[in-house]
Amino acid sequence: MIALSGTANAQSEPKKTLAVLDFDVRNYPVDAQQLIDKATIELIRINKFEIVDKYDIEFISKRDQIDLKGCYSKICLEDIGKRLKCNFLLTGSYDVLGDRVAVTVRLYDVAKGSFAESTSRVYLNIPQQNLTMMEVAIKDLLAVANDENLIKKLTISEEYESALNNPETAVINNNGPRLGITAVAGSSTKILMADPRTGGFGYSLPALTSFGYQFEQVFVNSGDFQALFEFIPLIAGLEYGRIIPSLNVLMGMRNSRTGLEFAVGPNFTTTVTAQGYMQGENFILSNDLSRELITRLDSRGDLAVSTGLVLGLGKTFKSGKMNFPVNLFVVTPGRGDSWRIGTSVGFNIVRKKTPSFTPMTTQTKPLSPAASGASAQRIIIQ
Repeated sequence: MIALSGTANAQSEPKKTLAVLDFDVRNYPVDAQQLIDKATIELIRINKFEIVDKYDIEFISKRDQIDLKGCYSKICLEDIGKRLKCNFLLTGSYDVLGDRVAVTVRLYDVAKGSFAESTSRVYLNIPQQNLTMMEVAIKDLLAVANDENLIKKLTISEEYESALNNPETAVINNNGPRLGITAVAGSSTKILMADPRTGGFGYSLPALTSFGYQFEQVFVNSGDFQALFEFIPLIAGLEYGRIIPSLNVLMGMRNSRTGLEFAVGPNFTTTVTAQGYMQGENFILSNDLSRELITRLDSRGDLAVSTGLVLGLGKTFKSGKMNFPVNLFVVTPGRGDSWRIGTSVGFNIVRKKTPSFTPMTTQTKPLSPAASGASAQRIIIQ
């Protein structure tokens, strides 16, 4: 009976009331009314207060002929709190600090005449994410857990980029030089290592180093994923006194949170092929149509273009403002060619744009907090 009585008393305890007032955004490009709306929505979702309805606030403003816009001081908050007959008032500010912005949210206790709770966090200067910053601030104020990955994207400039923290530029842009090595597997291995007098190439190993550059474009960027178009010209064979150009045109997907990616597309490379027939272990060049002729890789032949399909996997590692993409790839056999398996590495430096903004002017009009709705007007403080 005692336990039931305590539970009943707890459930019937009077509910604390809260009114969302103005936010000081005089030097930041954001609409204060949207911040009021967002703060009210988050308070309703968290369910710890009874929100004073916007129509009550408008009525008091008209009745007493007072402008609630720009009410930030304790003197003003005390006066407004008594007029609204509420327990708490919510206010705050957005302040630019160089290339960052500090978001402060404060909970004013009307009865005590002081701020009961305050929280402040410094974010990257991303005006497009001002409402997300407000969501994080409200949760911080009321000790509700936030998504740590979300906070990192909003506060750490070297964090993996996304549409969230870098909305005006491509995310994890890996434009930059590439260095790689490619091994050849299959029938072409013996030809590459054979004597050039018999059509071989005289390689010491069936592998080639390559040098090139990756040009990258992000054409879809949503959530944690981005769709990529990659254009990678390469030159190989320099260690053997040859210049073998190739081109990879890839489309793929990358996870901007983990840096993992997958890509697929055509490969175009130059090769040297000849027509002839096999005589024991030797390949005899011939145009005699009476014989069973084949076309294969041969250093004595003519220049040709070989095509194949590239399948690639990769991961981008980060260190400060530098990206280090590492990729593994496989090229399917083309004309006069065999399987090619290789890896490549690269690097680039992240260069970000600093969001530009123009100071907003404070308009003198009655404050209109977000409507809480008939079914969401009462939010209880535990």
